[in-house]
Amino acid sequence: MTATTRTTERPDTTDMVLIHRAFRRHFDALPGLVRGVADSDLTRARRIVDFLTELTTGLHHHHTGEDELMWPLLLERAKTDGAPILRMEEQHERIAELSARADRQAAEFAAAAQPRAREQLAITLSALAAALNEHMAEEETAVLPLAERVMTAREWAALGERGRDAMPKDRQLIFLGFILQGVPHAERRKFLADMPFAARLAWRLLGRRAFAAEYRSIYGTDPDSRG
Repeated sequence: MTATTRTTERPDTTDMVLIHRAFRRHFDALPGLVRGVADSDLTRARRIVDFLTELTTGLHHHHTGEDELMWPLLLERAKTDGAPILRMEEQHERIAELSARADRQAAEFAAAAQPRAREQLAITLSALAAALNEHMAEEETAVLPLAERVMTAREWAALGERGRDAMPKDRQLIFLGFILQGVPHAERRKFLADMPFAARLAWRLLGRRAFAAEYRSIYGTDPDSRG
């Protein structure tokens, strides 16, 4: 492949859709997880809050990467399609506000696991999940096709690298499990095939078992075992 080919080849945005599915699945589940914590069960409350904190941190890095590396390129190269991008930015701001509120309420919930704090947090998480579902669905239908038309594969890869660099190294295999969980076999194989061999090997030897244990600690059941 020549340098010219690498800089003009268009991206496949399927990986973004899989990441979105993971965020949406687990944010959708969080209100029920919070409401399932018994009064004064601080151990369980803190486990769920730790999960929430990791999700909101990952979501922040995901959106920051888009704000800095994706939206400016799309606005520059597809000026007639600027309205959807501006809407994405507005939705990011709303989601950030809800995430910050959830983090504040989660700290109170983790400290006492009392009914009032539990319900306030669950209500905020429901609003956050709804905002996230609306945002990501719109991004997938209105913005990702535009990215495939005007971004290069190299630029798209830089966005993915930005996300991986923001993730603690000792959590990358766990996050991979959350992304792959519930994904159809063909899509899962394609996602893994695009990863370096060392990463695929680490997932098979270490990641699947570590992810399964993590998933059980949150959901109390085994994840989908395919993959």
